Amino acid sequence: MAARKPSPDLIKFGAVVEELREKAQLTRASLAKVVAVTPSYVGQVEKGRTRCRRDFAMRLDDGLHADGEVMKAWENIVKKVGYPAYYEDFPSAEETAVLLRTLSMVLVDGLFQVESYSRALLTDEEAIAYRLRRQEILIRPSPPMACLVLDEGVLYRQVGSRETMQEQIEFLADFSLRENVLVQVAPFGFYRGLRSSFSIATQADQSNLLFAEHAVGGEITSDPCNLNEGVQVFTRLQAGSLNPEETRRLMRKVVSERWT
Repeated sequence: MAARKPSPDLIKFGAVVEELREKAQLTRASLAKVVAVTPSYVGQVEKGRTRCRRDFAMRLDDGLHADGEVMKAWENIVKKVGYPAYYEDFPSAEETAVLLRTLSMVLVDGLFQVESYSRALLTDEEAIAYRLRRQEILIRPSPPMACLVLDEGVLYRQVGSRETMQEQIEFLADFSLRENVLVQVAPFGFYRGLRSSFSIATQADQSNLLFAEHAVGGEITSDPCNLNEGVQVFTRLQAGSLNPEETRRLMRKVVSERWT
């Protein structure tokens, strides 16, 4: 099997670490001793051959007396690494958005998943951590307005155990009470123009980025025609959905009748 090609972002981060190490006049061996790893591992990080974990980035920052430079680079460069290539640009738009509109046709969107639900879908610990970290966007000071429309089938489609489904749906019902979170269920039926799950991230300057899921991946676009179509589909879907209070009543009914 061919060796995996290093990510450009990891190479960029590694170059920052190498520059700071040389500035501190440390060899890889001496830095490795300070941060309690092998010199070869330091080399792998510097060459972009491995993804540096956040806790190790903190140790590097301390070991290099970098005054936050390593952590700044990790937040700006490495944090998004681990997302599929077709999705990599969307988390950045999501983090700076003032409005998020999401349609979930098959599964609860990752932005709204509880840990047990994520674990039923993912096996990689870092991927699970990335997914759960996304939710911090919605609970930070000055969060974006988040509008989630769920196809009714999502409430009945078992992911993980019955307990997982109960936890996930109850979380959605409670989370939707936040002022910046709007959750609605679209009842079973036909909705014109609806083909797949998608998300639209709107920035303060009213620019938009759309991510649409495909059967084997997804696509990100800022094309005005695609965005206009996405906004129209979402607006029609919202209009045909249960209102937030009706949605909470339905979710609690489904939990009681199917998942408890």
